[in-house]
Amino acid sequence: MDSIAHVLLCSRDPAVIEAVEVTAAAMAVPLRIAREAESARANWPTAKLRLVSTEMAARWTSAPPGRAFLVGTSTSELARCSAQLELPVLPLPDVGGRLAEALMQASLAEREHGVTVALIGASGGLGVSTLTVGLALGARRSGSSAAVVDLARYGGGLDLVAGVETSEGMRWPDLGSARGELGDVAGSLPSVGGVPLLAHSREAPASPSPDAVSAVITALARAHQVVLADCGREPPSVPTDHVVLVVGADVRSVAAARMLAEGRSLAPTAIVVRRGPGRSLPEQVVARTLGAPSLGQVGHHRALPRLAELGLLPVAGPARGFARQIAPILTGLTGA
Repeated sequence: MDSIAHVLLCSRDPAVIEAVEVTAAAMAVPLRIAREAESARANWPTAKLRLVSTEMAARWTSAPPGRAFLVGTSTSELARCSAQLELPVLPLPDVGGRLAEALMQASLAEREHGVTVALIGASGGLGVSTLTVGLALGARRSGSSAAVVDLARYGGGLDLVAGVETSEGMRWPDLGSARGELGDVAGSLPSVGGVPLLAHSREAPASPSPDAVSAVITALARAHQVVLADCGREPPSVPTDHVVLVVGADVRSVAAARMLAEGRSLAPTAIVVRRGPGRSLPEQVVARTLGAPSLGQVGHHRALPRLAELGLLPVAGPARGFARQIAPILTGLTGA
């Protein structure tokens, strides 16, 4: 499983690919190459810089949002595609050093906030809540700061999964009307294993406004390297760096994932495949069907429900196998 690329090149032209690869390698800038439209769509949202060669751009009617340049060796083709897609151009060969400058800016661009991740279940019973908490605890154990936000309104409260339902601290009713720039939100939340967690209230499960969700996630992302949101089966109400769809490795779950994506205009940046009894479809078949890269697979762990009932963390003791399986997923999301 590859980590998400820093710079994306959409091209089939060997000359363009070689020219960009040489420049990127010389500057030690990570590069991912998409030779097909499906791969370009899947990787576009997470790239910091996108380069599109004219032979691929000629087939496009518009460019997706995000910082992008056209690259190519023909000035006439660059001009034509630029007029059609309204994108700036970087001619090749890079005599003036403009490509090198763009790559350097992408390489040096420092993230002003932590990585934000929305996790969505294609259907029920896929363990999205446990996965969300497990990823946050895994990040914390590996030395990264992490926070968790519960956006599954009728999920029963993520604090139950984490075993902190009796802990003091704010829940969504306390922040449901927040907006603008918030201060230290994390210090007022319940914490599990050093991870602050904002959960829904079982007494008043009202949906926070999009402004409140944005304000809370932004505040947590300023103070933490990873912020994970359990969205249940609903797309997030605010943009996040990654939208991860958790899909069972069975025909019905894959069909549900496609219906969810099409019905809610959801474009996941990646998927996680859940295995278990009756879930035996190959990981790459699921990924190819949904048109999104897979971050990894998680098997069926019988100990997890019992651990949740006991209020124990889903990354230690009998759950060590679960922790090992989610480690590469976390790496794919954070690059760490």
